[in-house]
Amino acid sequence: MENKNQEVNFENNSENTFPRTKFLISVGYLIIQVLIPGIILFFTTSTDFTFTFKLPFWIMVLSSLSLIIFTFIITFITYKLKLHQLDQFTYSIPFAFVLSLFYLSGYFLTPQQILIRFIISIAGAVIGIFLTSIILLLVLRKKQKKSYIKI
Repeated sequence: MENKNQEVNFENNSENTFPRTKFLISVGYLIIQVLIPGIILFFTTSTDFTFTFKLPFWIMVLSSLSLIIFTFIITFITYKLKLHQLDQFTYSIPFAFVLSLFYLSGYFLTPQQILIRFIISIAGAVIGIFLTSIILLLVLRKKQKKSYIKI
């Protein structure tokens, strides 16, 4: 007969977690991988300023998509080089979505409608977090299956 009163220790459950990047390293890579390219894109081509290049909307969309793809590729390369952990994707991809949607919303909304632009950007962050979480869960499951096969 089985014992139904088993204790569960939640303090050291390393099976369901993955290594985390240290905070300052994560912030540094976030600045290098997303913030600097996003700010350069924003200040050189945004419709918010009079001194920037005025681009058609479809080029702005391509620029935003290229920022997201660039962020993914650079984060993937630095992950494969073991410069940070897998959790860096959780920060960099949603942040790229935020910058891209803030950039694109400037085409339709004026700088005075900043609150609406931030709400749109936060919605982009939620979408980015959702997509990144799904992808990371699939990757972690694949890693766990490989580790079970090796045993």
